[in-house]
Amino acid sequence: MKKIIPTILLCGTILVASSFEKGMSALNKGEEQKAYDAFFLSAKSGDIDSQMILGEMYLDGIGVEADHQKAFFWLSKSAAAGDMEAQYLLGFMYENGLNVETDIKRAVKWYTESAIQGDILSQYNLAVIYKEGKGGIDKDMKQAFKWLNMVQKARENMEFVAIK
Repeated sequence: MKKIIPTILLCGTILVASSFEKGMSALNKGEEQKAYDAFFLSAKSGDIDSQMILGEMYLDGIGVEADHQKAFFWLSKSAAAGDMEAQYLLGFMYENGLNVETDIKRAVKWYTESAIQGDILSQYNLAVIYKEGKGGIDKDMKQAFKWLNMVQKARENMEFVAIK
């Protein structure tokens, strides 16, 4: 019995990885429905990358009709597990009132989670929110410059990599 459970878990992991790879391959070929089917299978099994992509597909209407409620559902799962891109997208949804009431404080929470991991868009959005004092957030130029400096450093690193 002890040998069966790890084997079952390993097979499940391989199946999830296989579904994710099939989804990526289909997406790259423009086969959006095949991609959706593969990502859905993988997301249901708990794969956070598939959950993020599925959420983004629902958010942008890629291969499915845009559905902000389903986007929020899948992005929330992935963001809670620490996915940087899902955290950014949840922040975006809260900032813009997509499926939720506009809530800049929650947007800042998710942008910060993502920005700490290095997401440039989250860093930039935080800089703007603090610069403008948006949505009940106190205007804080020190915070605005902090995040803007992170964006600048990331850009410099990207340019350095491109030169190599």
